[in-house]
Amino acid sequence: MKINKSTIKIIGAAIGVIALIGGGIGVASYLENKYAESPEGAGNALSRTEIDAANSDRENVLNNSNAVQTINYNGHTYAYNQDLEVLLFLGVDDREVIDYSSEGNNRNSAQSDVILLAIFDKDNQSYSLLQINRDTMVDMMKYDYFGTYTGLINGQIALAHTYRTGMEDSCEDTKFAVSRFLYDVEISNYFCLTMDAIPIINDSVGGVTVTIEDDFSEVDPELVKGSTVTLHGAQAETYVRSRRSIVNDPTNINRMGRQRTYMSALLPMLGEKTAKDSNFALKLFDQISPYMVTDCTVDQLTTYIEQFSGYTLDKIVTPDGKSVEGEKFMEFYVDESSLRSIVIDLFYVEQE
Repeated sequence: MKINKSTIKIIGAAIGVIALIGGGIGVASYLENKYAESPEGAGNALSRTEIDAANSDRENVLNNSNAVQTINYNGHTYAYNQDLEVLLFLGVDDREVIDYSSEGNNRNSAQSDVILLAIFDKDNQSYSLLQINRDTMVDMMKYDYFGTYTGLINGQIALAHTYRTGMEDSCEDTKFAVSRFLYDVEISNYFCLTMDAIPIINDSVGGVTVTIEDDFSEVDPELVKGSTVTLHGAQAETYVRSRRSIVNDPTNINRMGRQRTYMSALLPMLGEKTAKDSNFALKLFDQISPYMVTDCTVDQLTTYIEQFSGYTLDKIVTPDGKSVEGEKFMEFYVDESSLRSIVIDLFYVEQE
């Protein structure tokens, strides 16, 4: 029998349909098996309509998150300071930046161990640092296993980074959680680093000199409590990250103190290096790029470093609160009076 081109096309189309049906059945079977024992909180796949509704709800939350422009507090009137630039710094506990979406995963495991706001007052040429305990209980955005927004939940602020892919979306959600916690103050930019960036930054300034506040001699004989040491390489990570395994610090309070000490010494040194060498920031950013996620341009990051050098450090603050042991993890509950006073002091200006 002679087979013409039309016959070949018909047969090809039929084979394609059969393959598509068979493939669809195979994919459906695969997904059913894959999610038959899905992780806790995995949920079910949503329809397009449900996804659109969830995303719309998320946009509504974002659109209604705006700082109050004028407030009355203790008999005084304060106006929101529009002359501020605010940089959110995040230190997450991955070694390098991993885009978990490339592995077919809409969630990552990297928590924000360091959460720090640098608040630059351009009018006064000064800046302050606001440190937030990673165990602080806050409202944050939650997503199901398929990456669909499911609403706000209350949990440790360190976990806000874990509900998305580990890239810009995770940083944006952490930025939202931080802003909401601080009564919706405006955050200009974020700068997120993983652990392997710490020794690189530390050594770029020739090492950072600190007084050892906890005893790390079990892992490094040079890091004896009470001694003054210039940290090099891995010593910097030991100093700023160690907690449970080396130092009995289940509440994170001691570690936060060390982080404030370290940042106070490091930031001016970065500014000095930038002032002396116009290419310093560019070279440093190139070195740490595998460990960095940010929405800043190189020029913006360079400007921030220059401000650390040229501006005067006004204060480093952290809200008071109470650490309690939760069902699974340590939880920090902020003292609202302390938080309110700090936010007014840092972000508002008293009116005459």
